Amino acid sequence: MLAWEHGYKIGQWEMDAEHLILFSLLNQLDININADLAEECVHDVLTALDAYIDYHFAHEEALMKAWGYPGLDQHAALHHQFMVEISRLRQSIDSEDILRGALKVRGFVLEWLLNHIMETDVEYARFIAEKAKKTSA
Repeated sequence: MLAWEHGYKIGQWEMDAEHLILFSLLNQLDININADLAEECVHDVLTALDAYIDYHFAHEEALMKAWGYPGLDQHAALHHQFMVEISRLRQSIDSEDILRGALKVRGFVLEWLLNHIMETDVEYARFIAEKAKKTSA
C-alpha cells in the first residue's frame, strides 16, 4: 500500500486533496492486483483513474490560468505527455497479460505523480502563494 506523506503536500488544499484521491486509486489498483482480482477489476480501476486524472489536470490548469501562472503552457504539455503515455500503456494491456500491464501502469503513474508533485506542482503552488500574499497585503 502506498502511504500519503505530509511531504507530498504542495500547500494548495484542493490539489492536495486531489493528489490524495489519486493515491487512493493507485492503492485500489494495488489491492486488486494483490488479491488476484486483476482480470475482474483492473479495467474498472484504470478507467476510474483515467477519468480522475483528466478531471484533476483540467482543474489544476484552470487554477494556474486563474492565477496567471506563467508556466501554464509547459505544465499543460507535461500533462499531455503523461496522457499520451497512459494511453499507450492502456493499449498494451489488451495485447499482454493484464496483471503485467496493470503493474506497468501502476509503476508509471506512481513514479510520474511523485516526481510531478514534488518538482513541478510545487512551483505553481509557490507562485500562487506568493501572488496571494501580495494581493492580500
